[in-house]
Amino acid sequence: MDGKDQKVLVEILQELQSQRGQKKDFWDRFSTISVFLSTVVIAGLGSYFTYSYNKQQGTQEHQNQIHQTKILEMQTVERFIPHLTGDEKTKEIALLALTTLGSSEFATKFSQLSPSPGSEAAADTIMRTAVALEQQQIPKAVTSVVNTEKEGWAYVGHFVNSQWKTRYFDIALDVAPEILEGTVLKVREETGALNVREGMPTFTGSFKSIIGALKPGSEAKVLNVEEWLSSGYIWAHITYGI
Repeated sequence: MDGKDQKVLVEILQELQSQRGQKKDFWDRFSTISVFLSTVVIAGLGSYFTYSYNKQQGTQEHQNQIHQTKILEMQTVERFIPHLTGDEKTKEIALLALTTLGSSEFATKFSQLSPSPGSEAAADTIMRTAVALEQQQIPKAVTSVVNTEKEGWAYVGHFVNSQWKTRYFDIALDVAPEILEGTVLKVREETGALNVREGMPTFTGSFKSIIGALKPGSEAKVLNVEEWLSSGYIWAHITYGI
């Protein structure tokens, strides 16, 4: 083997050594990256399962709280039952007290299923003033004008036997609820500020959150009106602005 061949052989060996080193570096890096990725994946899975477990526990605790609240509500209602069979004023006070204690659903459903002067008077007050259980703060009353800036639902009053027993907008005693659609109404001075809610009461009698309150004299446009469970308690879907 002459000098030229030796030189070529050395170059080949150096090239092979270089490639072997590159392959070794690649596998070393791959091994390091694999360990890192495995650690990240394991940590991610651990976090996911921890989050899922905590969420499940939180949901279970929330359900337990709801269950306990219902039990307490039933116990409260049970104590008030004797008062619901008394005279009309006692019945009204008992239903309003139940609402204050967080049982507005029972009070409104009782009034709807067992109408009487006392229960109807209580239901009318509840429709106008009840606060949703989850609501922490009540908006301050403002003076509104007619525009489409905001919208919500407001209690109009109790319409029975073709006339209004109570009314919280300036309307004639005998005007039919459906006639109010598309009209502009003013909140009555005599009855004070009027709450605006996210929606009507539900079928079970629970109330939506209060999103605004209109001072007496405030104007609102009626989009449509609806009666709650054929009870004569009329609600209006309104638009208003400040």
